[in-house]
Amino acid sequence: MREIETVAARTLDEALDVLARRGDGIRVIAGGTDVIVQELERRKEARALLSIGGIGALRSITEDGGRVRIGALVTHREIERSPVIRRRAPLLREAAFIVGSPQIKNLATIGGNIANASPVADSVPALMALEATITLASRRGERRVPVAEFATGPGRTVRRPDELITEVSFDALPPDSVSFYERLGQRRLLSISKVGVAFRARLRDGRFAGVAVALGAVAPTVIMAPRTAAALEGERYSPEVAGRAARAAEEESRAITDLRSTSDYRNRMAGALLVRGLARVMEGRG
Repeated sequence: MREIETVAARTLDEALDVLARRGDGIRVIAGGTDVIVQELERRKEARALLSIGGIGALRSITEDGGRVRIGALVTHREIERSPVIRRRAPLLREAAFIVGSPQIKNLATIGGNIANASPVADSVPALMALEATITLASRRGERRVPVAEFATGPGRTVRRPDELITEVSFDALPPDSVSFYERLGQRRLLSISKVGVAFRARLRDGRFAGVAVALGAVAPTVIMAPRTAAALEGERYSPEVAGRAARAAEEESRAITDLRSTSDYRNRMAGALLVRGLARVMEGRG
């Protein structure tokens, strides 16, 4: 690996100062699980790195007025173990659980997973189903962008060179909610997602309401599946209803064929994972 200048920021103010001066020529690094691999494989080559791993202010998970806030430097292990996430966003906990090895989970941050803009990122479908919002900070101030609008393509985002992701936030799921994240990979763990399906809804008199479905690894970015959600909205769970929604998911999936799988298989599995997840969370409910 070639030598790269590294600048370490100890506070958010220091990091924003560096980005204000050198944003176009410096790349942010936190856990480094994506950046270092990309540098080694020469997929992306930075002129300099800004290390923000020491900024303690970006490492908290809080709930305030029904809003869950996760600092950009919170790791997937911390999300997996958080009582707040377990109670208020269990589908995000499920996504964090299957991210990489224990070593990766202890290093990889939620902010990095979002910033990398990979269509196979496991946390992003869950965050999109939660209608999460990203906070971007710079010396010019803060702005908030829905997670669903952040990535514009593989590795491309709306983040400006002088901006830093500081947190992701979403409304806590109410007690009458059902949700899940289901993923297909070569293995249950330690593999890259071939297809990911995130789902959340409320149950009102036994019927789905406020349904949201997000699909990962089936398009250039993680996508919402509005027709799939509409097939479930207002319906009571049954295998027949799940089957109709699955067919909608297959039609909304826009997978490609590559070395890991075929487009036809991925599209069909988007529907199959939806059926499996619905059966799992609805089993035993009236």
